[in-house]
Amino acid sequence: MLRAMFGEPPRKDAGLLLEAIQAIRKYMYTLTSASRQSSQERRYIIWCQSFLRTLDDLEQSQFAAVRFGRKVSKKYTDQMSAEELDDYHRHLYYYNNALIRVFAVLDKLGHFMNERFSLHTERVKSRFSYFTVLRHMHKDKRFSDLEQQLYELKIKYNEPLNRLRNQRNMEIHTINADLLDDLMKAAEAKYGEQIRIGTEDIQQNLQDLEQGCQMTFRAAAEVFRYLHRRS
Repeated sequence: MLRAMFGEPPRKDAGLLLEAIQAIRKYMYTLTSASRQSSQERRYIIWCQSFLRTLDDLEQSQFAAVRFGRKVSKKYTDQMSAEELDDYHRHLYYYNNALIRVFAVLDKLGHFMNERFSLHTERVKSRFSYFTVLRHMHKDKRFSDLEQQLYELKIKYNEPLNRLRNQRNMEIHTINADLLDDLMKAAEAKYGEQIRIGTEDIQQNLQDLEQGCQMTFRAAAEVFRYLHRRS
């Protein structure tokens, strides 16, 4: 869908995204092909369909963030043309959207595992995240093989995920990033200084986002492959 903004054809699924999509569809097929489906199984089918949509939304947001980020070359906002400034703001919009979706997908995966494996993480913490579920799985020990695979992913992507989490918390829980930009501009203008955005920061953020997407796609693939094997 978003590729149309750049005059490109629709995406052809490949790589880690394709692996995650295939794993979800295989598990969903085992549920839909059953002669009779329980209400719980129908619930899981709907959940699988939701995962397919959210992974698609994440990839598209990441794609748009990258493409608009490439259009930003100036180091200072007051050096940008009106067109480049628009591209910068579009980059921020899609980057923040993708950033939030990384953790939304992971948390949805955590809630799915909690219900599918009857982990009852809510007894430990009423509002829990994907990472809370992982810690609870480690203590539960019934699914240690899957837990170990997911834990290894967590360790592998720990540094970029921590940076993304901090940015996500800033975006959601503290002052709005655009408002903060405006306040900084007003303060800097008072002293006649330029506002530097740092194109190198854009590239670092996009690299972290790529790592976050990889971790999300891999985690989803591991979970649904595991479920398919157990079906």
